[in-house]
Amino acid sequence: MPKHTVADFSRHSYNKENDLHVHAIDKLVHELGIPAEDVNRSYREVLDELKKDIKVKAILPILASMGVKQRLLKER
Repeated sequence: MPKHTVADFSRHSYNKENDLHVHAIDKLVHELGIPAEDVNRSYREVLDELKKDIKVKAILPILASMGVKQRLLKER
């Protein structure tokens, strides 16, 4: 049986919520031209903060993406 990396699991997850976040991160990397590691780290930080207050999971990728764009573009 082949060994899997963390990236393999995030890309091939059966968890629909995770798939939405992976797609949002990929889209941000493409849109912003910022390294995936930086976008991923920022996205996860923003997402963790949002999860404290937001109960509707369907809007989390949208809100997290907006927060990441603001944060990363401000740093430039």
